[in-house]
Amino acid sequence: MSKMADEAVSYIERSPCALLITVGEENKPFVRYIGPFVNNGLSLYFMTRVISEKVRHIETNPFVMLHFQNANQTREDPRSVAVTGKAARVPDGDEFNDVVGKLARKSPGFKKYISSDGFKTWTVYKVTPESLQCTDLSKSFQTLKEAV
Repeated sequence: MSKMADEAVSYIERSPCALLITVGEENKPFVRYIGPFVNNGLSLYFMTRVISEKVRHIETNPFVMLHFQNANQTREDPRSVAVTGKAARVPDGDEFNDVVGKLARKSPGFKKYISSDGFKTWTVYKVTPESLQCTDLSKSFQTLKEAV
């Protein structure tokens, strides 16, 4: 990985939540809070209800963006990371079970939902990264982009 990607992964791992941006059926963007999520490098996983607006959007247009901006930043030096990629449902199997275990450890609340509702209600999506954008205003006005 590049230095920028390594720094982005570190930033993502310190982030408690993200914003998921999808495009709806009428080509209008939608933004919603995602938490918890887990990552494997720049590959990102999140859990959602099977019947949700975001699932409908992803089925229509699988390209999404996850935006991370950590709390406690000052106006003078904000930083953020955005990962754009293709989202796909993770099928049952080892990868699915690994992600669900990590999500459950990260958020006991999600573990409770999973236990009570099961996977007929919940599913996991993986965002495979295609591009990365990092903004760091502490280093003057700098936004860097790269293909992943």
